[in-house]
Amino acid sequence: MQHTKITYTILASIMGLGAILSGCGEDKEVIPAVSGISQGQASQFANKIKISMFNQGTFNAAAPLPPREEDIQRQMLENAMNIDLNMIIPQSGQATTKLNTLIAGGDIPDLLFLKSRADLAQYYDQGVLADLTPYLEQFPKLKQRFGKDSWDAMFYQGKTIAVPGYDNVNGISRSLFIRNDWLKKLNMKVPTTPDELFEVMRAFTEKDPDGNGKSDTFGFIGGMNKEGNLQTYGFDSLMWMFGVNPPSAIEVKDNKPVFLFIEPKMKEALAYINKMMEAKVVDPDWVTMNTPDLLDQKLYKGKVGFMVRDARRLEPDAQQKMKEIGGEVPEWIVIPPMKGPYGDEILERKSFQGNSWAISKKADKDKIIRILSLLEYLFTDKEAYPHFAYGIKGIHWDLVDGKVKNKTPDLTKELKEKYLWVDHYRMPRRGDDTEYFSFKNPKTAEAFTNNQKYVLDPLPGNLLTADLSDTLSADRTRFINESLVKFMTGKDPLSNWDQFLKTLDTKFDMQKYKDNAIKQFNDAGIIK
Repeated sequence: MQHTKITYTILASIMGLGAILSGCGEDKEVIPAVSGISQGQASQFANKIKISMFNQGTFNAAAPLPPREEDIQRQMLENAMNIDLNMIIPQSGQATTKLNTLIAGGDIPDLLFLKSRADLAQYYDQGVLADLTPYLEQFPKLKQRFGKDSWDAMFYQGKTIAVPGYDNVNGISRSLFIRNDWLKKLNMKVPTTPDELFEVMRAFTEKDPDGNGKSDTFGFIGGMNKEGNLQTYGFDSLMWMFGVNPPSAIEVKDNKPVFLFIEPKMKEALAYINKMMEAKVVDPDWVTMNTPDLLDQKLYKGKVGFMVRDARRLEPDAQQKMKEIGGEVPEWIVIPPMKGPYGDEILERKSFQGNSWAISKKADKDKIIRILSLLEYLFTDKEAYPHFAYGIKGIHWDLVDGKVKNKTPDLTKELKEKYLWVDHYRMPRRGDDTEYFSFKNPKTAEAFTNNQKYVLDPLPGNLLTADLSDTLSADRTRFINESLVKFMTGKDPLSNWDQFLKTLDTKFDMQKYKDNAIKQFNDAGIIK
């Protein structure tokens, strides 16, 4: 079927969504003029069809769906595509059960949001999902909307079986915070290398940077989650200085997989952290830091000079907590990652594009074309973008001097609760859209923007799916995590590194893990 290019000129209908202000005083309720939506040039599809959407990609599963006459975003989608849209919002924690029940009953939704590549592969193997390869060339804007790494995650058994779900957000939650006021007091500069960082951490620990005459400050604190994984809690950021990361990071070089967590450079990274431990620059409370909230408390107290936290901790509400908990608002600044001995300057790797939009195999060609047209409109129409990403014009956003201004943070509690359902449509929001996040402190937006250049593409190891025949998988991962902690703390000397590698091979069948990775990389065309 030849696809006719669609021109989405629904601006006239969107402009009818202006707000009517009623009441007086400071609490003025804003009511959208729903009746202003035009039906004129909404769609070039002549025949109206029904499309069911299983939307577990909603940003708020608890929000009830409003009636169609109040649901502006739904009306926009229906008008643009000439469809009758039935959106299914599964309750939080019950999505898999709900979807499996629908599939078992033969009532497969036309459009399905899936949260993991494992689910995508499983449902395709079961014959539930359509192969989209023959259709995607007809949608160049949709193909351009997502990067190659995102589309690679949609590739399975030589076919593209889904469209990326929504942008993951990178470059904010793992920002490098340092006490600039302490640097100034100690006459030190922002560190740029691992060696410089070590000297700064040691000075923060030993030279009484807060001037209270007590030995109660530390250079660094990190942690690990309750499963013993070091990722995302700070220590992994130190490892990235050496170009490595636990516990299963795999890249491909020279057509061969490189298992970063057992590379010689990992030994160097562990030696660096062990040096920190030996110098006592690490807050000993790190062993109890197994939730993000606990690390935030350390940030608020202000007794640690360098740590990895979310850049949003520069926002006014977090600054207020610093004042309440630590008695002051320290001069925290976000700095670039150190340039390591091998030239690595990595803040983090992009989050893997696990989420996706898949289409039922029961859909005929015409319906597949209509659904892909819907996704192209949803994700690429510039005029419609703020209506989906931000919410209702006049309530959640407005045009100020010709630019979109997100008003969501300033809404009353009542208005926020009244329009919670707009969260069902926020998927098109871009992961680097500073207006979407509505940062109140310009330094937060600056840090977020600056961090982007240090966010690298995701590692190909993320494409691997679990090998169900690998019965040692969980034990192997646990052993790796425990061993890395023992090495970095000195509980196990690094002279035993080779023994660690040997145990992985003999007791935990590391070769089986490697063989499975190579096979999957071959199947995906990553290794030729």
